[in-house]
Amino acid sequence: MNQSLRTLKNSLCLGVLLLAACGGNGDSTSSSSTSAAAQIVSGSSTTVSDTASNGNLLSSPNCTLQYRASNVASAQGDDPLLAQQWHLKNTGQGNGLVGEDLNVSAAWVSSRGAGVRVAVVDNSLETVHSDLVDNVVPKESHSYRNEQNGYSDPLPCYASETHGTSVAGLIAARAGNGVGGVGVAPMAKLVGYNALATNTDADLADALVRDLNKNSVYSSSWGSSDDGLLHPVSSLHELALNTGLRTGRGGLGALYVFAAGNGGCFRTSSDGTVCESDNTNFDGYLTQMGAIVVGAVDRSGRGPRYAEPGANLLISAPGGDSSLGMTTTAIRNGYTQSFVGSSAATPMVSGVIALMLSANPALSWRDVRLILASTARRNDPTHASWRNNLKAQAGQPAWFSHRYGYGVVDAGAAVAAAKTWQTVGTSEQLLSCGPFEIDANLSIPDAGGTASAVSSSLVLSAEQCGLRHLEYVRVQASINHEYSGDLGITLRSPADTDSELANPRHCASSNRDADRCGRFDGWNFASVRHLGESVAGEWRLRVTDVEAGKTGQLVRWSIRFYGR
Repeated sequence: MNQSLRTLKNSLCLGVLLLAACGGNGDSTSSSSTSAAAQIVSGSSTTVSDTASNGNLLSSPNCTLQYRASNVASAQGDDPLLAQQWHLKNTGQGNGLVGEDLNVSAAWVSSRGAGVRVAVVDNSLETVHSDLVDNVVPKESHSYRNEQNGYSDPLPCYASETHGTSVAGLIAARAGNGVGGVGVAPMAKLVGYNALATNTDADLADALVRDLNKNSVYSSSWGSSDDGLLHPVSSLHELALNTGLRTGRGGLGALYVFAAGNGGCFRTSSDGTVCESDNTNFDGYLTQMGAIVVGAVDRSGRGPRYAEPGANLLISAPGGDSSLGMTTTAIRNGYTQSFVGSSAATPMVSGVIALMLSANPALSWRDVRLILASTARRNDPTHASWRNNLKAQAGQPAWFSHRYGYGVVDAGAAVAAAKTWQTVGTSEQLLSCGPFEIDANLSIPDAGGTASAVSSSLVLSAEQCGLRHLEYVRVQASINHEYSGDLGITLRSPADTDSELANPRHCASSNRDADRCGRFDGWNFASVRHLGESVAGEWRLRVTDVEAGKTGQLVRWSIRFYGR
């Protein structure tokens, strides 16, 4: 078991602020129009109940929450909570910026996700919730916790397990059923895999390849802890993603959507003015090729305090903040209005991908990533993190921010582009070159009160690597330093664009005598910042020491390129 991953860890939780999103006292933010013990749900003829004795038991008898089957009828009508869902249509709710939303109205004209199946990999899924049951595929979900006792449904076992149900509601809450709100893809199908309930490497990896011939999207609102430390992951995880990219959807590749984390301010200075920021490149779950890493914005399109940066951050979506969160489903047939964080942003992108695949089922996993990047909207346009790639080739995304990726996902533009997109191919057509290895053996100058740096470069010709359009870059670095938290690492491309691979930070504690950050000893960094660039030219790795007193050496590094 990977000890860096908790069942619902800090990268999903912002302390007491996000109890509903993190499985604390989720019931405090839930509401239901009627008692859970009598609440009728539609579609699969079931009733949710903590105490009812009628019908077959659907959950383990050892669980605090009990679910039993009962015959009921489906319902129809308007969705009473739709007006609160500012991420779908922002009319200025909570003094938000009008129009700062997913632009789903434009997408819904032609696509609502029909024919696409999304797997929610989480701690549980209330498959009998009245706003989800019409979209849940009967008997196709899987429980890792109860499989030995014959209970295959990943229903919540405890009152704290509301996270997965809230995620599912943002993806595919049913429209027009007279209850609750609406999901981004209200006609998509859902299955739930509660691999976080057991939280083992084997179960997490199994969930990411389960039913690859049926699932199109795997939505994962989880990752490693947000504490500034390096968190490697099991080789089982990388193998699972590679398998899904190669064989999922009949060879077109599964879509893996992951939360960037909430470590943008994982620790503050004693006066509260300075934040220590984590980085998405410190989470091994997010540095795998194929992982669509999703950041969060608030109702005004700005990055909340928790927003975590990184060169492998592809896209952003609404995640809310402490003053206005997301309205979505909760356990006991209830709802919450305070689901917040990259946990909330991630299922929205999963929903948009379902809309895209419904409009064009022939899209490969590579196509989807490129469409998301090229159609994203540049939110918060005056933020200093935005950089324009002046050397970008025609038709390639030009603007990138380590805080927002290529911008906020635009469902309408993404679906429109999907309909006429000319494929770049599958994993079979993905080209790569490298790794090119450099034995640098360079001393890193100690800061001495001011930042100091060392650089190592590699020059490639078109003959050495003929990739004309980059899609993904992987850098592996070995650095021997007394305190790796002192270091910033940047990769500069021949197009003069920078990937900020690592930022300086004090890890877990301000005590620099004990380096808890983790060593950059063959650590793999990922970047999607160079989409569409050519490989030919000089690639330069720069390591900067920002604080005096600790010394070290850039021993070696390597770089590998993927694209077409």
